[in-house]
Amino acid sequence: MKDTDTFTLDTCRSATGITTWEINAGTLSVSHHQQSPSFLVNFIDPHLHYELIEDLESRYKVRECTIRSIYDEYKGYSIGAGREIAELIEQQTRYQVALFNVDIRPEQRFAAKHRIVPGGWTHRSRFDPGQQFPGTMMEISCSENPHRSEHTGTITVRDLTEERRLYILNGSERQNIDDLFEIVQSCDPDLILYPDYDRWSSFICDQAERWGIPNTLSRTGRFKKLSPRSYFSYGRMEHRLGAMIPEGRIIIDTRQSFMHREGNIRGILLASRLTGLSPNLTCRLTPGTLVSSYEVYEALARNIAVPFRKKDAETRRKCEEVRLDYRGGLTLQPSPGIYEDVTQIDFTSFYPSIIVKYNLSPETIKNPDLEGFLPSVLDPILKLRCETKQKMRTDHGYAGMDEILKWMLVTCFGYTGYKNARFGRIEVHEQITFKGTELLQKCITRIVEMNGRVLHAIIDCLFVQQCNPDEIKTAIEDLTGFFIESETYDWIVFLPQIDGTGAYGSYYGRIRGGGIKVRGIAARRRNTPRYIQRMQEEMFTLMASESRIADITRCWPEIREIYHRYSEGLKTADFEDLVIKRRIGREKYQKRCIPQAVINTYQSYGVDLAPGMDASFVVRDEKDLLVDPDFDPKGIDIRYYQRILDRAWKEVEFVFQTIEK
Repeated sequence: MKDTDTFTLDTCRSATGITTWEINAGTLSVSHHQQSPSFLVNFIDPHLHYELIEDLESRYKVRECTIRSIYDEYKGYSIGAGREIAELIEQQTRYQVALFNVDIRPEQRFAAKHRIVPGGWTHRSRFDPGQQFPGTMMEISCSENPHRSEHTGTITVRDLTEERRLYILNGSERQNIDDLFEIVQSCDPDLILYPDYDRWSSFICDQAERWGIPNTLSRTGRFKKLSPRSYFSYGRMEHRLGAMIPEGRIIIDTRQSFMHREGNIRGILLASRLTGLSPNLTCRLTPGTLVSSYEVYEALARNIAVPFRKKDAETRRKCEEVRLDYRGGLTLQPSPGIYEDVTQIDFTSFYPSIIVKYNLSPETIKNPDLEGFLPSVLDPILKLRCETKQKMRTDHGYAGMDEILKWMLVTCFGYTGYKNARFGRIEVHEQITFKGTELLQKCITRIVEMNGRVLHAIIDCLFVQQCNPDEIKTAIEDLTGFFIESETYDWIVFLPQIDGTGAYGSYYGRIRGGGIKVRGIAARRRNTPRYIQRMQEEMFTLMASESRIADITRCWPEIREIYHRYSEGLKTADFEDLVIKRRIGREKYQKRCIPQAVINTYQSYGVDLAPGMDASFVVRDEKDLLVDPDFDPKGIDIRYYQRILDRAWKEVEFVFQTIEK
């Protein structure tokens, strides 16, 4: 690394431009860069709007330019103004215009123009996974639940530098906050890990302002407010908490951040480099938003205009052109039961690989000979993921980056069919699923030709019996040209649905070499109480000792004893082990139900639950719909929890019932 290399810690927007915070040889420096808002506009018929154009020229910096989209080039204008002017132009022209680069984040525009990205070193590629964070770190945790009205608990502060200093704050509410700010100012960390910061941040900022205490969590004392938002994604409600985002320092909510949970610090910094957004933002955004931001960054860096309003989500088509082949990915329903010597074959980033291999992009639907924008931007992160997968085998530090890339690549497929996606189009989405189904059918045919038996298929995954694992892996890689991973089960269980047919996503099995892999069952589901998860895990640990189906029955007496022990222990179980975490789907439910009871209970404690939020609670009386929040439990409904425990038990008992038959 060159001596002149700097690590960009943070980028912040202001009224006059962009402020960058950079680390060089352990020293932090701050720079301000002038940047004015601008956007591009193409008038469908400029002659109809010459008066508007003249008026714009008299008020703003206007110049004629060529606008290059993924489809074509257009004559247009660059307007030195913000979004409000762009929307006025839309209204005055009755939407007879095409607008570009209107709502791009200023810091992202700056990063793409100057190739200075937060989370990375100046002279190294954004796609280099070996970049290390050079800053100092601190961890802050509060002993209390942030939902409580009074906060008199302990605050623990750990300095994560070489000195490893530890501070315990247990004074009054005001004294704790005052001491916390003093410690942060003294240690001056570049990154803070803070569980539930997004819940605490508004309270801390409000109290600091109320008491006139300088809030040192931000290096400038200023914060950007990230508003809370509920939204619908992949069939369910999601919620992003609001937060006070500091300037010049990264604060990660390690409990609420999905990106930190999956990718840790290195994954978040990689996402920042790819998107050109501050780590404070990337740790709070969804994978879908991140991959969309990555595509926007790449477009800006290549001088490709980013559309403001989507007008090409789907074109008019004849009914016969909408083929049934485009309905979605291929799945084969398994027969419930337990099977021996089964190989699971997984395609790595199956749909993104199809996009790249078959050059699928909105502009290539009618012009397949063009180099598609989507394939060209996805190819580098596909290669990067292959690299991180290889490196994580010897260095687990790459695992977080691999997870972030996995989620970004998973969601990039969904965004091709999202009507508001910048570079999406439904026909591309359909082509991807069509090619995926076609490839999976070819793979199944090849397996049968090799005298194998396909037990189950789920879009990008196959469960195969009666085949040599290495031979089948090589054959499918040769057939598709895609990188795949495989693992072999000594035995695997496909569970039944309520109607007795095979469940598509509920299975568990013993991986060759030991250990149980579970999917879609109680031990894996996030809404299962920890007490019941622990019961299943004990049973699976016992079953993992047997590698052959014929020997599993030897575990039955001990398995049954575990069930009885946990069933009898419900009466004395700790409340915290019986907490249920559930996502609230709407503001108000029409019928009397547990979710509505949870909403009402939280409101009685002064806490409003928005759709998409997670709520943690215990059920005190199912019949009367009495629930308690996890921070104030008063009792449990034994029958209710027994029913949940019995459902988890049946998922294990099914194996022994099947073997006996």
